[in-house]
This record gives sequence, C-alpha cells and structure tokens, in this order.
Amino acid sequence: MQIKNKSRTADLMIFFSALLWGGEYVVVKDMLDYLPPNWINAFRFITASLIMIPLFYRHIRSMSKEELRGGAILGTFMFGGFTLQTVGIQYTTAAKSGFLTSTYVVMVPFIVWVFKQKFPGLKSLISAGVLIAGISFLSLDGTGKGLNRGDMLTLGAAICFAGSIIGFDYYAKRHDPINLTFIEMLSGGLMSLVSASLTEAFPSPAGYGAYEIFQLLYLVLLGSLLCHVLSNVAMKWAEPTHASILWSLESVFALIFGLIFLHEDLTLRMGIGFILVFAAVLLTELGGKIRQKENSV
Repeated sequence: MQIKNKSRTADLMIFFSALLWGGEYVVVKDMLDYLPPNWINAFRFITASLIMIPLFYRHIRSMSKEELRGGAILGTFMFGGFTLQTVGIQYTTAAKSGFLTSTYVVMVPFIVWVFKQKFPGLKSLISAGVLIAGISFLSLDGTGKGLNRGDMLTLGAAICFAGSIIGFDYYAKRHDPINLTFIEMLSGGLMSLVSASLTEAFPSPAGYGAYEIFQLLYLVLLGSLLCHVLSNVAMKWAEPTHASILWSLESVFALIFGLIFLHEDLTLRMGIGFILVFAAVLLTELGGKIRQKENSV
C-alpha cells in the first residue's frame, strides 16, 4: 500500500512538472526575441541553484563526493539538452519543439534495455511505437522537406534528456535528489555561462518591463527550481520508462499553450499527432494498472 501511494505521488509530481514545462516552451520562444539562448539558460539555472541554498541548506551542507560527481554528470546532460532545445526552438514552433522533445520517451526503454539488460515490457514498447507514429505526423511540415534545422537540434536535445532520465533513475535511488538537483542546475548553469560568454553578446538590461520580469521569474521559480525538484524527487519511486511517458505530456501542454498564447496553427496532421500521444500515455497507464493487479493476486 505504501509503495502504491509513493508511486501515485510520483505520478502527480511528474504530471505537474510536465504542465509547467509545457508552458515553458511558450515563455522561452517569446524570450528569444530579447535574450540569447545560452544567457537564458545561464540566468535561469544559476539563479535557481542559488535560491536552493537557503531553502535546502541542511541537505546541501552534508553533500557527499558521490553526489557532487553524479550531479555534475546530470548537469552535463541538462546543459546539452536545454542548449540544443533553446537554440532549436528559434527555428521551429513551440508546439513542434514540445512534441519532438518527447521522443526521449521512445529512446529511454531501448537505452535501458541495452545498458541494464532489462526488457521494458511489451506494453511499453507498443506505447513507444504509438508515440513515434504520432511524432511522425508532427515531424513533417507538409512541404516534403521533412525536419528543419530546429527540429534536428531538438531531437539532439531529446537524446540528452533521455540520458538525464536514466541517470536520475540511477543516482536518485542512491543519493539525495535535492543535492543532485542543486549540483545539476549549478553545473549546467555554469556551462551555459561559459558558452554564452564565448559565443553571444552580453544582453542589455535596458527596456525590461513587468512582462519580461514575469517571464524570467517563471523560468527560474517554476520551470527550473520547482520542476527539477519535483521531477528529481519523483525519480526515487518512479520507473524510468513509465516516467518518461508521463513527461511526454509536456508536448501536449506545449501545443495547447502555443495555440492560446502564440496563436500557432493547428493542422489536421498535428491533431492526429496530438491524439496518438494521448493514446500512448493512456496505454502506458493501463499497462501499469494491469501489472499492479497481477502483482496483487
């Protein structure tokens, strides 16, 4: 009973993270009009990690060398994922970026299978197949040109996020997820700062109004701090393949927010992809309930 409650709590935490991350696509897409991508990531992750110090001081002061090493590895995945995603979203839509990012759902069970020799289960493979069918509707723009530059960068980001999920499945079950999150964001933010200093002009703070400040606060407090803490703590109890499917809901939320706030077009092709992603999530959830009933018999 206790394990079931923890599993349900983890699902709710991941679902809420997916909701906030779905809104993040719209915020980042809009912010790129006045801030370069690496400076966005440097500011959001370094600021979020600094806020964690007074909030979780008791955790951070007892950090082990293994947590420091693990957090740095996870931070490298995070840096790669968010850099490729933030640069890529300049050349594609927020909705399309969200759906293509969710291809990590397809990658996770196969990577787990290769490295852990752990067969993910037939329903996970079927749901991944349904998901990739949905993504295929979204990866072509109807002109015959296929994936553009932004789409390819976003798929590269998905590979990094798949590695991050598997990494947290390993480290969060052995170490304090709060400390891992702190080092992940601090190291990833510092990598972004170095990259921004070398490749991008320093942004001018002039002209920022209440709207721009609200966007920055959303990224720091919700898209970075809250989302990473919730999702990383959830990985103590969640199974990586199942969690990755739930996280794919961020693509659905990205589509909804993109339609509402950015007035992006919804084509028949995108609608079919939308339905298939939902079908993949429902299939995975149904599979989980069936396994729970089988285990209780």
